[in-house]
Amino acid sequence: RLIDLGASAPISRLAVSGLPLREDLLSASAPISGSNRSLGLRSLRRLNMQIEGDAQRHEVRSGQMALKQAGINDMIATMRSDLRGSFLRKVPLLSRNVLTDEEQRRLVGKLKPWTFPSGHRIIVDGEPGDQLYILEGGHCEVTKVINGRSHTVGVLTKGAFFGEISVLYDIPRTATVRASTEVTVLSLSRSDLCATVNESQLERMRIIARTQVFSSIPLFSPLDTEVKIRIAHAFTKNTYRENAIITGETHATKRIYIIESGQVLMEAKSKDLLPSFWPVDRDPKIILGPGGFFGMRGLLYGAPFGFNITALTEVETLSISYEEILDTSPADERGALKIALDRAMRGFLLRQIPQLSHMAEEFFSFILDSAEEVHFKKWEVILSKDDDLEAVYVLEKGMVAEHYGERLGLAELPSEVERPPDEDAPPPRVMPGEFWGAECLRDKKAKASATLVALTDVSMLRLPPVAVWKVLQEERQHLAGIPLLSEEVLGKAEQYLLVGLLKPWSFEAGETIIKEGDVGDMLFVLEKGVCDAVKVQNGQEVVVSQLKKGAFFGELAVMFDMPRSATVRAATDVLALSLCREDIFKVLSPEKIQKMSQIASTQAMLQNSKMLLNLESEERLAAAQRVTPATYKRGDIIVLEGEVTGKFHLIEQGEVLLMKNGRELGKQYPGFLIGEGHCMYGQPSHCSCVAFSEQVSAISLSVNDILAVAKTGGRPALERRLTRNYRRMLVSKLPQMKKKPEEFIAAASSHFEVVRYSPGDLIIEKGRRLDALSIIESGQVYARDVEPDAEIQDPNSIWEAQRVYGIESLRQNERGLLADCLAGYNLVATTPVSVLQLKCSSAHLLLK
Repeated sequence: RLIDLGASAPISRLAVSGLPLREDLLSASAPISGSNRSLGLRSLRRLNMQIEGDAQRHEVRSGQMALKQAGINDMIATMRSDLRGSFLRKVPLLSRNVLTDEEQRRLVGKLKPWTFPSGHRIIVDGEPGDQLYILEGGHCEVTKVINGRSHTVGVLTKGAFFGEISVLYDIPRTATVRASTEVTVLSLSRSDLCATVNESQLERMRIIARTQVFSSIPLFSPLDTEVKIRIAHAFTKNTYRENAIITGETHATKRIYIIESGQVLMEAKSKDLLPSFWPVDRDPKIILGPGGFFGMRGLLYGAPFGFNITALTEVETLSISYEEILDTSPADERGALKIALDRAMRGFLLRQIPQLSHMAEEFFSFILDSAEEVHFKKWEVILSKDDDLEAVYVLEKGMVAEHYGERLGLAELPSEVERPPDEDAPPPRVMPGEFWGAECLRDKKAKASATLVALTDVSMLRLPPVAVWKVLQEERQHLAGIPLLSEEVLGKAEQYLLVGLLKPWSFEAGETIIKEGDVGDMLFVLEKGVCDAVKVQNGQEVVVSQLKKGAFFGELAVMFDMPRSATVRAATDVLALSLCREDIFKVLSPEKIQKMSQIASTQAMLQNSKMLLNLESEERLAAAQRVTPATYKRGDIIVLEGEVTGKFHLIEQGEVLLMKNGRELGKQYPGFLIGEGHCMYGQPSHCSCVAFSEQVSAISLSVNDILAVAKTGGRPALERRLTRNYRRMLVSKLPQMKKKPEEFIAAASSHFEVVRYSPGDLIIEKGRRLDALSIIESGQVYARDVEPDAEIQDPNSIWEAQRVYGIESLRQNERGLLADCLAGYNLVATTPVSVLQLKCSSAHLLLK
């Protein structure tokens, strides 16, 4: 009917407009007069115009919203691009010092986003790569393998970058980067970089990359970045074909060479010709790739290479001479650069001495300042055999020979070209960095084992031992006081090596050094000031001890990823020295590490065990020799519910699950002690302990193992100590003892009476007044005829066996007096039973 009336708007548009098609307007049965028809047409025309206007406004508004959304999307894209651009500019190779803004924008467009799950290895130590990565979200950990074990050496957060040298050179990755959370990273490949940046810019980037390679070259690493860039511009390129001989071992050089691409083989014809500081177990063949270098000693001293060097592939090298390096600086800066290079080289030579090789820079700087340059004429005797050693001598330039005979036999020494008549005698020494007399650093009475003679004019560094002793001796004594590092475990030479690795830290009063519950990998030795050791008890911090000069803390962290057992906070301004796990594993042998691990495991067990807390130092070390290590896979049962083992176990690594009657009680982590409550008298285990991690490491120790460490005639006394500690531990588990200090618990436990029962004896009789608190020390009991409201459950711990009975007898009335309480069960001994009993009146007085 609408169409018949001349309306141009279809019904669908009316419906879309939201107007109702009212029955009284559109009814087919309603008669329409002429006037009504005219009115209806005018109304419909107005309606049609309104609908079309609404439609147009809707289309305009939709277009505006689309434009607005597109603008928002563009804004988000621009913000993301700007953020990624800011990340990109942090990479030195891609900074504004190297690339223009336009080149950086183009490179941002080449960044590819990747998402990796937690645990994924993004780059792997030793593997080649051709991409750099920028961390856009999440956290990564940087790990290196030291002595066969992976150690975390750094943490990366948003905006950090890694692998940047790989976009230019085929240098193997120097560490593994693993996602520790889900991460988003941006990658830039070498091919995308080369396709975006022109050759001149690439060459400039290579120059910047060389300055980063300089950080691994001792001669250049201390220099400022600006100086490094000037030097990088001055290098000369050389190309060698595959199998080409680059140099021979006796060829002298005054240039340093850095490999830019390809590989070379460095090989000594004989181990006898290697310098004395060359590790005995190290292969005399070395393969160097991009970033490797040779000829540094010859740069300053004109020394021979010491190796035959052959190109394994086509090789490109960069080389520069000492004079060319000095020429890169303005005339007024040339002298300062010469001093810096000489000092860096002397530092490198001194670090060939084992005691100084890994020493922290803060200590080493003092020792470097103490070294003096001395000169000897040809045939002059530098050291005489059997004379007291008064200094360490390090060769800088020239040739020397060792003579093991009497001084009168010096006429037999070789000339510069002759071989010694005694073929067993060591060859002349010419390599800068050779050293003699290092024995005086660890033994004040050391004597020279050979006569040392100059075969040419010689320059040497002379280092008096007192400078080293000043740094090392006091700290060595502090380290020797740490059970892990004591003289029963390490020799003095090894202790001195570790002293050289100590790093100083300054903390202001009130600053937290380590925090309870955190996992760390460093121990600290207090050098100056006072610290408070703090533990959280019942939600409040309590100072449990005060630490002064020479004290140490956090020692177990250098072996295991165990949570800190206390917070240590500086009470005054503090100077502390730290030693980290990586450094220890770097300088000690696997055998020593294994021995330290045993002692650390025992230390952790004793530290967490109230029963073994007061063992003497010698007893602790002896107990460490009896510890039994074990490794479990996921699902393996460590302790079985109901099993009698007579041992307690300490979790070293991984997580375990505690279960009872098939029900999970909870997880536990490294440092958790299992079975201490039932090992003393061979009680059955109250719950099962199952390996939850893929691999769990644990150690175990029995009471018999501990008693076996007693000295002759000392076993009964040790057994009494263990029994006393065990009873204190049982008393400490009472709810009323939770907030009490150790001194109170020790005093309270002395008031308990030991009562023994035979099988079938009634310990508690139903219906009779409870007048004593009973703690089951050993044996099995059975509660029968239990009334529904009887309180016999141990409220202390869900994984300890039921031990406490009669605790309801300590209820007080409104006047604070003990209320009469009747037993709601019979408690019967099913085996011989030992019970610790305390009269309720005594308990009430103690607790008040």
